Parts: sequence; C-alpha cells; structure tokens
Amino acid sequence: MLLTAMVLLPAKGAKVFYDSKSWIVNVAGDPQFLINNGFKSKVNPIESLTVPYLLTSIPTEANCQRIARDLTEQGYGKKFIDALTENGTSDTYLKKLALWNANKQDIEFGAENLRADNPDALETLLADDYEPILQNNFIVLTHTACTTNKNGKQTCVTYYAIFHVDVTKEEAFDIVAHIGDPLYKDMKFPVSYVYSGTYSEDDTEAQIAKHVPALAVRGVLLRRHPARISIGENAGIQKGDLVSIYSQRSDKDGNQYSKRISRARVCGVWGDEAQVNFEAGTAGNRKNGDVVVRTPDSHYRWGIKATYMPHVWGGEIFMDGKSGFTRSGIIHHMLLGLGFSMTDHPGDKYVVLDRNGEFQAPMFANIGLGYGIGKTFLGFMDVMPFFMVQYEAGFMLSKFSDLLDEDETKGSAPFASSVRIPIGLRLSFNLSYPCKIFVEGGYAARLGFGDDDKIIKQACEYQGAKRSGVFVNLGFIF
Repeated sequence: MLLTAMVLLPAKGAKVFYDSKSWIVNVAGDPQFLINNGFKSKVNPIESLTVPYLLTSIPTEANCQRIARDLTEQGYGKKFIDALTENGTSDTYLKKLALWNANKQDIEFGAENLRADNPDALETLLADDYEPILQNNFIVLTHTACTTNKNGKQTCVTYYAIFHVDVTKEEAFDIVAHIGDPLYKDMKFPVSYVYSGTYSEDDTEAQIAKHVPALAVRGVLLRRHPARISIGENAGIQKGDLVSIYSQRSDKDGNQYSKRISRARVCGVWGDEAQVNFEAGTAGNRKNGDVVVRTPDSHYRWGIKATYMPHVWGGEIFMDGKSGFTRSGIIHHMLLGLGFSMTDHPGDKYVVLDRNGEFQAPMFANIGLGYGIGKTFLGFMDVMPFFMVQYEAGFMLSKFSDLLDEDETKGSAPFASSVRIPIGLRLSFNLSYPCKIFVEGGYAARLGFGDDDKIIKQACEYQGAKRSGVFVNLGFIF
C-alpha cells in the first residue's frame, strides 16, 4: 500500500513536519547555491526553466514578499509546472521522478523492487506518488555584493531567498488528470516566500534545513540494535554527521507534526544505509520507521570548568573537538585548554631574601593539548578517559617593594616553567543538547625547572597547596 507523502512548510509559530518519502526536490533559479551548501542529494535542477530574476538588495521580509507577488503575477508557478509536464502535454518526466521516489520508499519499508519487477509500474502509479513531486518545487534567488577597501582587498557577501510553488493535494491530482486537456492551460499556482538569509559556510545548510523541511536530507530508522538508518553515501551522509529522530504526531485539530525524540551520531556509512550511535540522554522511545533527519552540527564544542587541587582553585576554558567515530560507539576527542589558578590564600606574602623582595602567594597559568576516548554508557552518560600535556607558568607577584637591596633596586619576581600532565576520567550528562554538565577526576604529574620553581614549591608547601597529585574539575560544555 502506498503512503501519501507530504511536506508542510512551517508558518511562523507552526510546528514542523518532516516526512521521510519525498526525495525529489525540484529547484529553479540558482539551484547551484543549494548544491554547494550540502543539498546535492535532494536537489533536481529544472534547467528548462529560466528565472531572470535576481535579488537586487538585502532580502528583508518586505522585499521577499514583494518578489513573491511579482513571481506569482508573472506566472512562474505555472511555468514551473510546465517545465515538469512539457507544457502540459506529457507526464513522462513526472512518472520518471515518481517511480524513483516510489522505489526508494519500497526499499525503506522492506518491499525491495516491488515496482521494478512490475512491467506495468509506470501505469499503476497513483496520484499519491505524484504529490511529492508536484508539491516540492522551489525557486532560489541569490545576490552577491562585493566591496573593496582602500587597500584593494575585496569582501563579498551572498544573500539568498527561497520561494515555494504552492500546489495543494487536490491541485496535484488535477494537474495529472488534465495533462493534454485544454483545462490545463487555465491553471494558476501562486509563489510564496519561505526563507532568506546571508551565506555563511558555518550554518547555511543548518538554517535552510530547519526553515525549509523539504530540503532536509532524511530517511527512516530501519532497525534499533545496532541502529541503522535508510540514508548513506547516496544522500551525502558522512561519519560524524548528526541526525535527529522524529516521531510523527497529530495535534488536537488533526494537523500532523514531527516531535524530536532522539539524536544520534553516524559511525558507519554504506551506499544507502548508515549505522548510528545515540547521543547520551537523548534516547527517547524509538521505533522502526521513525523519520531520520540529518542535522548539520559542528564537531567542535567550547567549555568552561572550575578546577580544584588541595588548596588551589582555578578555572579553564577549553575546546573539545570530535575527530573520529567508530561503529562500536567510541569517539576520539582532541582537546585544547587555557587555564589559570591560585592558592586559597592569595593575599599571603612571602619574603624571598635572595630576591630582595616581598611576594604574594603563587599563581599559575597553563596552556595544553590533549586526547580523549569517549563512549556513551547506560544511555544517559558519556565516559571519557583523557590526558593533557600542559606548559605551565608559575609566578609570584609583588608590590613595588617592601624590601630593597642596598642600591634601592627591586629584586626579580620568581617565574618558573613546568610541564604538567593531568590524566583523568570525565563523566558528562546532557542538559539540553548540545549543552552538557560534567565532572572530572584524576591525577596530575608535574615537572618543574630551575631555581624559581624551587621558590614557588616552597611557598606552596607552606600553604599545603598542590600542583601535582589528585584533582577534581566541574564544568559545562556548550
């Protein structure tokens, strides 16, 4: 039995609805913009339809609404349907696209080659098979503005706006029914404004997929143990990609919408399938057939943490980059951190006779690189053993002087270099993806150099402060 495939474009405040079966998205205007931004597997450029209409200014809401009215008045909605039906004379191209969609749908739901083995497949396609083809038509307009500064350096910004050819379910049926009929010539279809923005390599795909669900790369959850999804290399899926799993719901008025119930990370990719591991704390009540949507996502996260060793408090900002993904669920992490700490009696003063001065309690600053191996356990917790290699500077500040030498000159302040190697274990828990809270614990080895390091060690010993030994950290990743 064929399932009706539909995509609803969300109005402001409306709940988004993702289907899993509309694989062909027809695009005119500047389809290359979408192809360049990650939608290659979704976009079918309508090369026979030229849209001689470019953005001439920043695409504000008012400008885009005006453009939509102009496109409607100039009949581009109908011209788009003409391009799919050879000016209303043939449904051959429509059948070709619909059959491709239908075969893909059968594979997803376990009925391989249902139509491919049927010699009458082209003739037995139902109206439902044409709907996703006739309801997924977009016009993309772009404009690149460049400026040159006084040094001759050129800076360019690309603006884009996306419009939709509005065809209802009933109108899709009428289009197919009246191909070759004089009534076809009288049909009209409006063009509506959907979304606009400024090109950014970091988030263009993410924003477009969020605001134009029809363009999101999507499939279904095929199985749960191990978890497999119905999109792979054929949809541009790569290791490390994030996907969201949605359950289909209906509100009190009977309107369908999609509720996100889980997130997962791709860990293995094949031609038309991929294996995923679920993110900690986002499990949800999943079932086979739930819709899977690729969710553009950075592999890098920033974080901040409070650090503690006996009588030494501090803080650190860090970057956590996911650099490798395995089918067993192990994720490799590259770590970069910048920290500062001081003793819990920073106002204490120390007289250092051979430096002719009085100095305050030691403080420490460090920068380090590290590596970790993370894996999700029990469905709600990420566990990551890690180590860091840090360069640490220990120093003692002073006032202008309480002690001067005979020549009334100030002594030099102690400044020591050391190598510090923390080895530990991080347990992290999702608050609201991608935000996590975590706790770390472990042991730090430290190797200092020179006479200044001995002075700083003596000051630390007086306070009971430790820069080597057991540590505990508490932090937040976002």
